[in-house]
Amino acid sequence: MRDAPDRPWVAELEQLWMEVLGVDTVDAEDDFFDLGGHSLSALRLSTLIRQELNLAVMFGHVLENPRFADLRDIAGQVPLDRPVAESV
Repeated sequence: MRDAPDRPWVAELEQLWMEVLGVDTVDAEDDFFDLGGHSLSALRLSTLIRQELNLAVMFGHVLENPRFADLRDIAGQVPLDRPVAESV
């Protein structure tokens, strides 16, 4: 998949998805559960997204949006997980 210019984190989201599911590629139509995902891997993915991308994607978001394109869209709508520190 190609990285959207206004969403530079998409490539990193793809990498996290592949890491958690143990797959080599990501397609917009890929379904998390069809690729072997389960509740614990959904929890791991949501945690990694919050830690690595600082996007407030929660466990429920992954469960309710198992298709990659849908989760990517949710990630584009959620706020930052924690405020970015301003440099003084």
